[in-house]
Amino acid sequence: MRTNFEDLRPEERRMILVASDEKYAELKNQTDWKKLLWVGLGPTGLLASQFVLQLGPLLGKSAAGSAYLATTWSSLAQRVREDHIFDILFAKGEIPIPHLSPREAAERFKFDLGHPEDGAGYLLNPCANDYYYLTALANERLAQEKLAVFMEIASALGAKRIELTSGEFSAKKGEGKIDSPLPKAAGQIGLNASFSKDGKVQRQVVMEYDQPKKSPEVPQKHAAWLAMDPTLRAMSVSRLDGQATRVTVHLGFGSTIDVGAEAAAKIADRGVNVGGKYRQVAEATWSFDVEFWPKR
Repeated sequence: MRTNFEDLRPEERRMILVASDEKYAELKNQTDWKKLLWVGLGPTGLLASQFVLQLGPLLGKSAAGSAYLATTWSSLAQRVREDHIFDILFAKGEIPIPHLSPREAAERFKFDLGHPEDGAGYLLNPCANDYYYLTALANERLAQEKLAVFMEIASALGAKRIELTSGEFSAKKGEGKIDSPLPKAAGQIGLNASFSKDGKVQRQVVMEYDQPKKSPEVPQKHAAWLAMDPTLRAMSVSRLDGQATRVTVHLGFGSTIDVGAEAAAKIADRGVNVGGKYRQVAEATWSFDVEFWPKR
């Protein structure tokens, strides 16, 4: 539905459709084949069958009767096309999420490189009210961002070294569990980890920093992450308000945006590009030791 985005709060535009007027008309006017088959408007459908049954006794089996029936049906089909009866009765109709043109979307919001695309559906980053991800990729992209934000906050707090110490995996897919090795879970969030032959995480340094030139702080752009994630908040408080020189951080990952595969499938069924197959984020917890430089 076309909406004035000036009037929408972030929670009212969590999911958006980017579509030009031409693209939206194309999506809206797609034939709803389920409705069409149910009604039976077609050569073998309910209406056609009734039409034939009523005329049959009058026309008989004569060649003239068959010709008349064929001509009449052809005329009816032509009228259906000219009057756009299919468009009116059997179109899928409005897509019930706010939509805006690609140009307006690019001016108002931020997207990954190469986006927005005409005819694509996007989900809002809950920690950035102006950033959107493709619907099927949103949770995976947010998990990758969480790891990056952790590294950036640790650096701003004056980290000297970040070491990965362990990882635990307990993934879910829908309501049931799925089997997925820990290395795959690490790759999904962009974590460069090493594993032993039995699949356990090997302790390793993932980041080292020079001594900072300014006092510890949390970048304002990451304030929303502290409000959402207690682990990042605890690390920040321990460093800013205390004299912590080393902290252990257990960082959990999983699907954060509560718009799942079913919602993505529904809009994909309307012809909207959602970014391919929905990517469920493996539920895993990664433990890090963060060593800080002495405060200035």
